Amino acid sequence: MKPSPRWRSVLGLAVIAIVIVVAWVALTPRPPVRRAPRYDDPNLLLLDDFSNVESGWDSYSDLEKTLNYDNGQYVIALDVLDKIVWATPQLDFTNVKFDVDTAYFAGPVNNEFGVMCRYTQQGEAHSFYFFVISSDGYYALGKVIQNKRTILDPADYALSAAIKLGETDINHLTATCDGSQMSLAINGAPVGAFQDTELTHGDVGLLAGTFDEAGVKIHFDNVEVRRP
Repeated sequence: MKPSPRWRSVLGLAVIAIVIVVAWVALTPRPPVRRAPRYDDPNLLLLDDFSNVESGWDSYSDLEKTLNYDNGQYVIALDVLDKIVWATPQLDFTNVKFDVDTAYFAGPVNNEFGVMCRYTQQGEAHSFYFFVISSDGYYALGKVIQNKRTILDPADYALSAAIKLGETDINHLTATCDGSQMSLAINGAPVGAFQDTELTHGDVGLLAGTFDEAGVKIHFDNVEVRRP
């Protein structure tokens, strides 16, 4: 039985609608996939002096925090108590050697700042390895697994003579995540290490935090991420 004229009209409209939907899906732009830059040096994974404000790092500011480019550097500022925030370039690596220059800019010296590797997120749960120092001379290495933070070396924050305490001094951090081996060097001096196999890959990042006083502001520059 042939379809009636009414059904032929309905079928015709349905076909037109499908064609329009298919065309819309095909033409709708999709968000780009963030890929690691390519360099002539095969061991170089990421190089950034923050002169390009579109190089891929987070750019965000509200009443509590600022994560943004700032005149050829990257700044993390935090105006709330007892909190840590971080910025990432939205990439994915396995083994890395992460170098960065850090500088205290303002706020309490009882702070913490540094780098992280193998960052992943599942919903509201965050996991990563962290390597931090403070402007009053302490350091710590550890991990965050599903938002639970554990210091793995030393047993708690410890003083290090390798940290420069002057307000205008730059502290160069080198964090290595190589297989199960994690380590931190400050201004070229090895200060701590631990072994862990819980995280195998993820993003790198810059982080800063407060304790009992708000207002910390840290500058970062000259990021270099290489294969170990």
